[in-house]
Parts: sequence; structure tokens; C-alpha cells
Amino acid sequence: MANAAEIHTLASTEDFAEFAYANAWTDGLPVFPPTRKVVNAMLDYLKRDPLDELGTVFPGDGVATIENVVANCAMAGCLPEYVPVVIAAVQCIADPTLLITTTQSTGSASLCTIVSGSAVSRLKFHTREWIFGPNGGRANATIGRAVRLILWNIGHAHPGKLIKGTMGHPASWSYCIGEEQELSPWVPLHTDFGIAPEESAVTVMKVGEHSQIAVPINTVGLNESITLLARNIGRLGITTSGGKRGFIFVLNPSLARSFADAGYSREKLRHTLAERAFKYSYDWQNDSKQGESKPYEDVDRNAPSERKTFVCAVQPDEIYVTVGGGVAPQMGQCVSLSSRSSAGRPFVTKPIQFPA
Repeated sequence: MANAAEIHTLASTEDFAEFAYANAWTDGLPVFPPTRKVVNAMLDYLKRDPLDELGTVFPGDGVATIENVVANCAMAGCLPEYVPVVIAAVQCIADPTLLITTTQSTGSASLCTIVSGSAVSRLKFHTREWIFGPNGGRANATIGRAVRLILWNIGHAHPGKLIKGTMGHPASWSYCIGEEQELSPWVPLHTDFGIAPEESAVTVMKVGEHSQIAVPINTVGLNESITLLARNIGRLGITTSGGKRGFIFVLNPSLARSFADAGYSREKLRHTLAERAFKYSYDWQNDSKQGESKPYEDVDRNAPSERKTFVCAVQPDEIYVTVGGGVAPQMGQCVSLSSRSSAGRPFVTKPIQFPA
């Protein structure tokens, strides 16, 4: 059974910043004081037992409770109505099928939180220009910060101790977006994971590679634009041919509308991308023995690799599509998110439960 949170008394809230650093309650950025007044306001909003357990958080296997999640939300600067989103994200993180062990290994993957459904407008997420930030959106920034602080304080994900990420990931400070709905031609992302369109949900993905792609659809045409997006998946060092991978394409609204006007549902676009994409890598992890991989001729004739390259097909259930970012009608834009490891599922989606 989880224990109640400790209560610390300081002479002044002005002392909290140094107190937080001294007690390693922060990953380096300043945090807000989780005063009893702020924490109680969040608990009153939720109407849940503070000791309700949400699961354990890797790598330290600390038990996430409503109370300690709320405390981290307070330190991140969340409003009370943001907390249900963070709770859903924690439920994703604690889901053993996500297996976030791979985000704490040498590859330094980061957890990206994508919010979809009516919660996006309800909580005033910034979903247009500079969607990945910084953009002034409080919901984007503070929910992303809360997730990070929960990994830090409850999961004890401290570099050099329980996590061994070689390089780290700059998005880990706060990696949260809301899916554009007003300009999206499709139903919310979470419907692809079996959640009703009228619901709101959180999708958490283990992201290793974050790439921005210019898609000149007005000059090269729609068909070639699909090929361009598909080829972004198959890059050396980004994917390995064995095991399950995950890819999310965040299309800007004008690009999504162009596909929709041409008859592409999100499901049809996912399948078309999968037909043209492939995963490949060097044989540095015995990829020839994993999946349905096959040798692939080195495309660089000037500096051919000394090792064999293998490729295998990408499945439609490895690719998902969402919408966000600036309209930019003159040029399609896309951010491609690629999962780092084939261990566990690349992403997990959970519904958001707001209090009645």
C-alpha cells in the first residue's frame, strides 16, 4: 500500500527553488512549490482518494499515486483540469506492454504525449504554428513537464544512476502536443486504438527520432509526396529490420486536407505509406535473423558499406497519422516520430477520465 506524501515546512516559498535543487526534485529547470493549498485544490477537483495507485514507474519502480502525481503536476505549473490528462499518461507509462525500459537505455529515447479529442480545445492546447514548442501554450508545456517530473521523481530516472542514455533527448524537458481537430479532415487519432471519437485520450510513444520533413506537394504532386514520407522511415541508424516499430506522422492541416480531398482516409493513407516503406539497417544486430528481412543493395556506390544491409516490410499497424502545426498552404510540412526500440509496444493509448 502506498504511503501518504511527506510534508515539508519552509520559512518562505522563496526558499523552495533551492530546496528543490538540494533534494534533487528537479531535472534542472526551476519548479513551482507544491504548496498544500495548490495540491488540495487539485485533489478537490479530482474527487479521488489521494492514495489510489496508478502503477509503478520505471526505472526505480516507484509507486505512482494520485497524491504524488498531483504534487508533480503542481511543480510543473499545471492547472487542476490538466491533471486527468497526466493521470492517463501515467497509466500509459505504467502499462507493462509499453515497456519503457528502452527509454532509459543507451539509445536515449523520449516519451512523447499526444492528446486527442475534445480535451484539446477544452484545455486550450496550442495546435498550430510551432506545435512542438515553444509556443506559449500552458497545457502543452506544463503537462509535458509533469510527465517528465513524474519520471524523475517517482521513477527516479536520474542520468548516470538508474538510466544510461548516452546522449539524452532535448525534447525530454517537455514533449507534449494536442491534435488539431478544427482543421483536421479526420476523426481523432485515438479512434485507431479502439477508443470512441467522442472520447478524449492520451497516446504515449517512445520516440527516438524526431524529423521535420518539407513536403512540396504543390510541385511534386500527391503521389510523390506519399513516397517521400514513406522513404523517411527507411534510413540507416533510425530503424532496424527486425521487431515491431512505430511511426507517427504529424501532418500540417493543409497537407492533411490535400490527402483527404484526394480520397485518402487516415486508414488508407497508413496502408499506402506502409506499402512504400521499408525498415533497414546494417547487420550489426543480426537483423538477418529477425522478422522477414532480406539483403538490400547498397545505394551508395561511391562509399559502399563493408557490411550487409537488410530490409523488411513495414506493417500498417506500425504507422499512424495525426494532424497539427501551421497551415502553410504553399508547402506541406510533416514531423515524423520514430520509435527507438522494438522491445514492447511503441505506443499505448488510454482514455482521459475527467471528474463528473
